[in-house]
Amino acid sequence: MNRQQEYQELLLELENTPKEMSQMSANTKIRARKRTILRSTLIPPGLFLAMLCMVTLAVNTSPTIAYAFERIPVLRQIAVAVNFNPSLTVAIEHEFIQRIDLAQTIGDITMRVEYVIVDQRQLNIFYTLSSPTYAYLNSWRPAIFCAEDETHLPVSISSGPHTQSSGAIRQTVVNFFDGQMPDTLVFEMLVLGVDTAWMYAEIPEPVQALPQREYTEPADLIAFVFTLAFDPGFTEQGKILYLYQDFTLADQRMVLTSVEIYPTHMRINLAADPSNTAWLRSLHFFAENERGERFDTISNGITAFGAVDSPTMASHLLHSPFFAQSEALTLYIKGVEWLDKDMQRVRVDLANGIAQRLPEGVTLDEARWDGQSWHLSFAVIERAPNHNHQIFGQDFFNEAGEAFRFNAWSSGIRFHSSPGYDAPNVFFVQFALADFPYDIVYLTPAYSRVATLVAPVALRLR
Repeated sequence: MNRQQEYQELLLELENTPKEMSQMSANTKIRARKRTILRSTLIPPGLFLAMLCMVTLAVNTSPTIAYAFERIPVLRQIAVAVNFNPSLTVAIEHEFIQRIDLAQTIGDITMRVEYVIVDQRQLNIFYTLSSPTYAYLNSWRPAIFCAEDETHLPVSISSGPHTQSSGAIRQTVVNFFDGQMPDTLVFEMLVLGVDTAWMYAEIPEPVQALPQREYTEPADLIAFVFTLAFDPGFTEQGKILYLYQDFTLADQRMVLTSVEIYPTHMRINLAADPSNTAWLRSLHFFAENERGERFDTISNGITAFGAVDSPTMASHLLHSPFFAQSEALTLYIKGVEWLDKDMQRVRVDLANGIAQRLPEGVTLDEARWDGQSWHLSFAVIERAPNHNHQIFGQDFFNEAGEAFRFNAWSSGIRFHSSPGYDAPNVFFVQFALADFPYDIVYLTPAYSRVATLVAPVALRLR
């Protein structure tokens, strides 16, 4: 019997439901466990000390038990890391988490995949990077491959901060567009050790004075590759409700086709009437059950998935009611972001600083030519205090229709006064059209307008 099997048997002994509790309801079991906990506090001091000695002896003599105690700080770090995500927090509370414990050391850097939270459509990977040499380690370009033929899987990947201190818990979230989670897959991460954190040490100069630099990938990246195997008891969890409800949203017609409920998230799937004049880009919405428990939009990470054949965002994510045991569930839509079909591209006269049409709340602040590239700055009205939002896609075109793409942009407040744009509810977005010698550019707006509904649209999900 290996260490993993011993560890799992230890957990089973601790977690197995007693026979007398097997017929209880979920709520009764919780109350019974609470009474057990209360009774345990009445243990005589002498017996308590004896038990403490037994635990200490077990830790010192059994590698398996010692390792189980060793992993407790890691689980605590994970609990802190997912604190912003109610779905994952509740999943951990219900022990919906799988221990992986795979490690590789290349040079003086060790990567360890600690745990995963996985269901039919989403994979949360928790891992650490550590080194005796580097105080900080950078993680770059996570990738997911098919275990059989090593081809890229159709997924969307998001990660936490790239630069973190050695030993800190990190998280990568993988969302599958369709199809069930495979039993195994390959996870790759590029890693670079650095001596200092790559963060702003001081307030930067005004954006006009900042040089635009091309991104270059470090040459000494280390590739860590892990094959992850999942317990089917986790990957098979999920439920799909097929609804096909027609409704009107602002001035457009939509269809609520289905709702997918998983332990990690809930997906609202929509289809648009072909006669609509605008594409759906995002929703301001939430769900609520019969007890008034509210399930809000995902606030950190992927919030929606696009359709294959149009700019419409067809699937929108909420936190999950999976463990809430809800009898009824209602969706409330309070606002919507549209991209009008005649605004898929907008014309900007760079030489004269004139934009033909821009998204609602956006003003061209500056168009500056440096002899090789155009540097653009836009003032944007905030939708919420201290919150920025995307205003353009990365693709742009010249008048002949030739396609270009910018790879980086920045957004934030202005660090110097600018007449007309020094209000506290304005942020700025800047990017460069590198090696673009033309005076006219066509940008691709992320949206055109936002509609706030006087009365929310209510849709019964179950």
